[in-house]
Amino acid sequence: MVPRRNLRIDLTPRELPFGIIGSGGAWLSLSSGIHPAVALLMAFVVSVRVAIRLI
Repeated sequence: MVPRRNLRIDLTPRELPFGIIGSGGAWLSLSSGIHPAVALLMAFVVSVRVAIRLI
């Protein structure tokens, strides 16, 4: 994806329960043998709200 001048990407943390769920899911997947990059990516997706807007 190529950045545009009129495209805005906002990353905002979600409320507390989603952060706890994301970190718990990452810990569970790491303990089951999943690659750490995949576990951290999924924890990031759960605990952060991504908004893409045209300006």
